Amino acid sequence: MNLNKANKTNTPEVEHKGKPAWHTEYPGGMYALLKSKESGLTEGEAKERLEKEGKNQIAESKQSGIISRFFGQLKSPLTLVLVGAFLVTLSLQEFVDATVIAFALMIAVIVGMLQEGRASNAFNKLTSSQQHIAHVRRDGKRFQIDSTELVKGDIVFLQAGMQVPADVRLLKTKDLSVNEAPLTGEWLAVKKQVDVIDIGTPLAERSNMAWMGTLVATGSGIGIVVATGSDTAIGELAEGLRDVKGGETPLQREMERVSRYMLYLIVALIAFIFAVGLLNGQTLHDMLLMSIAIAVASVPEGLPAALTIILAVGMESLLKRGGLVRNLLAAETLGSTTFVLTDKTGTLTEGKMSVAGTIIGGVFFQKVKLQEAPYTDKLFRIATVAADAFYDEKASVVRGDPVEATIVDTAIELEIIKQDSEMAGSKLDYLPFTSDKRFAAGLVESDGVYQLCVNGAPSTLLDGATHYIDKDGNEQQLTDTVKEELLAAIEEETKQGKRLVAVAQKEVLYTDIPDDGSGVLGKLIFAGIIVFADPAREGVSEAIAGVEKAGARILLVTGDNPETALSIAKAVGITMQNPRALTGDEISQYSDEELLSAIDSGISVFARVLPQQKMRITQLLQKRGEVVAMTGDGINDAPALQKANIGIAIGSGTEVAKEASDLVLLNDSFEIIYAAIEEGRRIVNNLKKVVGYLLSTSLSEVVLIGAALLTGSPAPLTASQILWANVIEEGFMSVAFAFEKGDKDLMKQRPEDVHKNGILSKSMLIFIAYTLTILSGLSLALYFYVRSLGLPFEEIRSIMFISISIDSLFMAFAFRSLNQPIWKIPLRTNMFFLGSFLISASMLAVVVSVPFFHEFFAYQPLNLFDITLVAAVSFASLITIEVGKVLFFRPKK
Repeated sequence: MNLNKANKTNTPEVEHKGKPAWHTEYPGGMYALLKSKESGLTEGEAKERLEKEGKNQIAESKQSGIISRFFGQLKSPLTLVLVGAFLVTLSLQEFVDATVIAFALMIAVIVGMLQEGRASNAFNKLTSSQQHIAHVRRDGKRFQIDSTELVKGDIVFLQAGMQVPADVRLLKTKDLSVNEAPLTGEWLAVKKQVDVIDIGTPLAERSNMAWMGTLVATGSGIGIVVATGSDTAIGELAEGLRDVKGGETPLQREMERVSRYMLYLIVALIAFIFAVGLLNGQTLHDMLLMSIAIAVASVPEGLPAALTIILAVGMESLLKRGGLVRNLLAAETLGSTTFVLTDKTGTLTEGKMSVAGTIIGGVFFQKVKLQEAPYTDKLFRIATVAADAFYDEKASVVRGDPVEATIVDTAIELEIIKQDSEMAGSKLDYLPFTSDKRFAAGLVESDGVYQLCVNGAPSTLLDGATHYIDKDGNEQQLTDTVKEELLAAIEEETKQGKRLVAVAQKEVLYTDIPDDGSGVLGKLIFAGIIVFADPAREGVSEAIAGVEKAGARILLVTGDNPETALSIAKAVGITMQNPRALTGDEISQYSDEELLSAIDSGISVFARVLPQQKMRITQLLQKRGEVVAMTGDGINDAPALQKANIGIAIGSGTEVAKEASDLVLLNDSFEIIYAAIEEGRRIVNNLKKVVGYLLSTSLSEVVLIGAALLTGSPAPLTASQILWANVIEEGFMSVAFAFEKGDKDLMKQRPEDVHKNGILSKSMLIFIAYTLTILSGLSLALYFYVRSLGLPFEEIRSIMFISISIDSLFMAFAFRSLNQPIWKIPLRTNMFFLGSFLISASMLAVVVSVPFFHEFFAYQPLNLFDITLVAAVSFASLITIEVGKVLFFRPKK
């Protein structure tokens, strides 16, 4: 451990940019420079500085103004078609049609802006949910606070798995290395130290500094805050990146591609029909108006915005259920999950550790008898030294890893240590637990004797022990016979799903624990075992059953003992066709083919597994086309979380795991994974509905107009009539699909990879073609029938206008579910849809009932016969959709 040196200056050196060169200052002098002290700031000082400096957060980018958002809506290729139609109509002096197009365009833009605002609010809510914490020393005591409350001069603790909460000059380090990729782009962790560095050294080489937003990869350290918020290195970088937009997801790209193809199709149709019309003797003026009508009819301008609002609403809904989606791609992918690799602690179990008892000399002592049991005081004193947990006086709670916090909490409860004590005594050094070492160690000094205290896996500590404490509390030689008795006692408890932490100690001559842990395990005195109970979560069995019914297989992949893992798997109902656990040692000996074969044989439990083995399982499954979701909480889980299709971090896990993940389980529960898969499927399903609805209605109008013109008949609709019908269906009704709760049997269908098949999958394309054919046929039949009756053409157009408008409204009801008949879809599950319907119906009613609008839309009031015809065609359209749903979307279980 590095020692502080005195600083010889009273003011920090300054770099050429005018910033203090903190890396050039000695650690010991930093307190004076920042008007702080080793015990930290007082609460009063911290509050005063916070008011003066402001919160430790990077200033948010400015929101787009109304004008820029308005013109942003006009950038869509499909919206530009409407702008072009308006300009052409205006040049032809068709002022009535131009006015209607302008009005409809305004509604489309306003609705688009509202959608964008709704989505932006949802994404802001997600961002604000990503909170970071800091461990700080104030008034000589250690607390956990929100990182936004940090100020310059605060003393902060850094440990593996944490995100660095501010720019920090390091004062002490212990095997500290930091991943600075968020700042430098370099993923290789940088080793840190405390010695002075020359002025002018590049930021990436200042090894005595830790930067805000970077991630602690190994070890621990103590530092003093030198910059917060926008004054930090990453804050300055953020200033330059404010206007840089994130990449698009596959579904967003697909929607853009669909919009682009629609534009090409519109241009081709207009050119073809324009040429046919001129050849048939139509005037240029009339054909320009017809071209506008076709363009207006074929533009589903609500399509590009539909994806954003559906994704936003889905992510916001999942947040309410306890899942924080950090990546849009994950929201799309969740419903496609075929394998879930889950850990045990906190996810399947409550994660609320409690001490069930101890094992001393092979004898189990229940917790209620611990105060009477031999060696209890000594056992817990050793264990607290090897535990990096602390009592947070502000929150009246012990902070730290769940196991280590429970050890300290129990020691306080048994009055072995006091809440306001240092708990670990005069701890000189500490080596944190890692999955490869499988132990943690602390070093203390008492009366000139240095005691090394170790917590870890029972088998690991037993292998490193030469002596043990017997059931009466006396030290004895550890023989093979005693070792077997201890192992038998361990196996008995692990079969019951208990978690065991062994405790050992020895006298040493050094004051620094080797960073690699070498020499720790030799010549230990095995003190005993602390037994923890962590019961299965209530409701997790139902969630597991639901995920498995949805077609996703669950694998329990944990670092725990095989017996413990099997016990929990059985308790929560994970399907195990092969009732054994495969260990990490066995996995390392298996070839890829053998490992996949083991999984296919029905093995669902993997114990004593290392993080790199988790990643191997993930990659093997992905290579054969599986969509893998994986949970993790530790630093070493980060690579596997990034590699998985959906990386899932538990809320109580490390900041490193959260930063590498796509989804965070805010309360750790596996139930949120079920909710996430359900929300993912709902998102994709709702998008399919919007695409099917908009393309079917828009293109059927194009076919109606095109077929009429090709047969030498006048256009059955005016541009203003078509546009008003489209405003009704796309301006409000399409948005309502985002709030659909999901089909009844959605979680009973087999997973479908939406990125492989796309929204416009084969079945969806066939369904749209089927719907388009039937709807166009019905509209054309109605058109030619009323023409054969010799009705006035203004009446015919009025009939067609009301027909396509009513069709658009009532077809939306059928499209609310692709798997259920219309009469089984309750209205109360989507009140937004009902509201949109009432608004759209009112807009149509205004045109029909107010004489002022009759001229605008060339509308003539209909008689009873006309209304009956319209009703008959609308009913036939509904039947068409319902039959198509049965033919093309019958659930595949």
